[in-house]
Amino acid sequence: GPSACTSAAMAEASPQAAGLVTALEANFCRVHLDAAGPGGALELLCVRRTRLGKSGQRICVGDRVQVEGIDWSSRRGAIAAVAERHTLLERPAVANCSRVVVVVALEQPRLDAQQLSRFLLTAERTGVTVDLVLTKADLLPALELQGWCERLQGWGYEPLPVSALRGEGLEPL
Repeated sequence: GPSACTSAAMAEASPQAAGLVTALEANFCRVHLDAAGPGGALELLCVRRTRLGKSGQRICVGDRVQVEGIDWSSRRGAIAAVAERHTLLERPAVANCSRVVVVVALEQPRLDAQQLSRFLLTAERTGVTVDLVLTKADLLPALELQGWCERLQGWGYEPLPVSALRGEGLEPL
């Protein structure tokens, strides 16, 4: 079989890798690689190939991509292809999510039922599981908190009230 040196040299010469877009920064995408590259590189800073831009294909956090033209020493590359998406959340633009967690404060600012309804409708349109987290639960009297939970259960949700101050609800979250 090939020696370890030969395998390392072959890996060094490999200009392609697959990964997941984890962040968008100006004209760049951060891509977490499926497998570490030479020197243990697990992340690349990538640009989008011109042909993708001309086709109007948008890249989103959560997209599975193929990266080519990799310069392992500077940990840079170019996104050459985007895999088909399973889901797409429009705002914020996130692809291939398996769960949407809607997090809203009960107080400071006071929870607005109409605004929450809009958030939940947008989340439901993705077709994936929607979880609802109610923060600052410690700022409401127990009966008012119970009233919100019962109301939201009537909407078909099992809200999770949390209080970072008291550490309540954080374990299930």
